[in-house]
Amino acid sequence: MALDVDGYAVLQAMASAPEAFPDIRAEVPKAARSLVMRQLKARTLKVPALRLIRDVIGTEAFALIADGLTDAEVKAVVTRLDPHHPTLKEATPGWHRRRLAALAAGEAPLRRGETAPTEPTSPPAPPPRALVSRPFAATWDGVDHDAPVETKIAAADTKAEGKKERKDGAKKKNKKKKP
Repeated sequence: MALDVDGYAVLQAMASAPEAFPDIRAEVPKAARSLVMRQLKARTLKVPALRLIRDVIGTEAFALIADGLTDAEVKAVVTRLDPHHPTLKEATPGWHRRRLAALAAGEAPLRRGETAPTEPTSPPAPPPRALVSRPFAATWDGVDHDAPVETKIAAADTKAEGKKERKDGAKKKNKKKKP
């Protein structure tokens, strides 16, 4: 009879020295995802075990693996973990995913006869977008701000000279009218 190896010890050794296994680098994430998904779908999974899985593998990895579950799989897991939730039957797949994340984060499943905390019925209105605002509300100051620096200086000088000429012309006209 052949002896079996300790799988956890082998996986831990592989994780501590990944450079020894360069040819299977692409298969390691698939195997890890497969093992965690299998544990999440196990009939014996309870809420404390779900929380422990999330704590061990980390929040981000748990979210990525949970996203890999199909809608039916997520619904089955949530139905098994929180069977007495009143909105479970008419809930959407998005609600099931949020509920799975909430249960993993520490929220307690509802007991028989408990009422669910009220969730906001309508999401808050999004802030107004810039596309809704009035376009071209700014006025042009006569200077091309996107032009090279020499052009900006020349334009500013030309503009200043034009203003001087207009002021001088206005003064001459005013002087002629006074006498």
